[in-house]
Amino acid sequence: MNGNYDKGVPVSQSIVANVQLGLPSTVSKLSNKMRFIDKIAPLLKKQGVIRTLDLIQPISIKCSGISTSHRTTNAFGGILYISGAVRQDISIQEGSIYQTKQESVVDVDEIDDLDWQKKLKFIDMINAYKLLMDTMEDKDLPELIIMDVPLLLERADTPLSNRVDIIKYYELCKKTIEKFWSEHKDKIYPFNKNGVKVVSVGGKRFGAIFFALTKEKLKYVSDDIDKSITSELEQYMSKMQTVGIKRLLKGILVKRSRTAAFQFDGITDDNRLEPDFVRELGLMSMHMKAGNNTPPLLIEVLGKVGDWNSEMLDRVCAEIMTLITFDQAKALPIPLWYAKYALKPIEARPGVLEFYKSHAKEMLKNESLEAIWKEDLDVYDQ
Repeated sequence: MNGNYDKGVPVSQSIVANVQLGLPSTVSKLSNKMRFIDKIAPLLKKQGVIRTLDLIQPISIKCSGISTSHRTTNAFGGILYISGAVRQDISIQEGSIYQTKQESVVDVDEIDDLDWQKKLKFIDMINAYKLLMDTMEDKDLPELIIMDVPLLLERADTPLSNRVDIIKYYELCKKTIEKFWSEHKDKIYPFNKNGVKVVSVGGKRFGAIFFALTKEKLKYVSDDIDKSITSELEQYMSKMQTVGIKRLLKGILVKRSRTAAFQFDGITDDNRLEPDFVRELGLMSMHMKAGNNTPPLLIEVLGKVGDWNSEMLDRVCAEIMTLITFDQAKALPIPLWYAKYALKPIEARPGVLEFYKSHAKEMLKNESLEAIWKEDLDVYDQ
């Protein structure tokens, strides 16, 4: 402590200096990217990559929403979970909404903590498909069923061969999906022109459409697109990657619009959809945006390019957009919103899971389960 002690540069000073120096550069880069999006958006719309739609007013439709949810808590060296799915049926007549029926399935159990997120994804999909199978057994089928889980599994979902426990859930999920489509495919649109539309709504694979806009992949796009778009986009592709595909998609999708639909399993050589039987049916994907504030949504339906045309896809998107009645960031199609709201008891904290955990702990402590198992053995002991 001779008076020459150097304190260095405190973090507060570094923050202030970098904010002041970096702000103009950041704003300049963002402005440049926004100008590029404004420049390329009219081109994509003109060539048919972005399509605008009209709402169906007034709409009359019988539809269902299937939503899933789960919650976990650490316990006994592993994880306790509760997973549930709800199907909410909605009948809309000339714009008037009527709730008609609600079905649910709930699963509560324990799992180990190895890849538990994947396990719960498989459990959620199994629960959703159980409700979907029950729906198809009804005499009066809905016109549209909207789910918030993927229709198929992908390569990334495949567990490692030595993960015996998770493989069990994975195989059960595959069998459940295959069973549904093998038994009910002929009741589903577009394989049956008067069938039920089964649609998955999510928020993944942003910008995958741009990978289909090449000479080799354009045949997997079901909408009519000017083939000159492939050569025009070549000069912009590097810039598009710099801007960010996700940001670009959000910038070019406007209110009541959708991207061209593409056969996902056709444009991606490195992806493998499961199960095998359903993979052969094909998977069509597109993104849509219902309002100014609603986020882009991924729409998935089964089928190949030859099974769908622009009119059929426009109708599906228009129905979903019309069912999103509020222009808000968390808005969902009405039947899916009702189903998601019904799952609130599963997400409550504290809730069912804490009750389940405390009673399991009490039973372990009192050895009550062992007493039940040994009850009949006491006769032989005597």
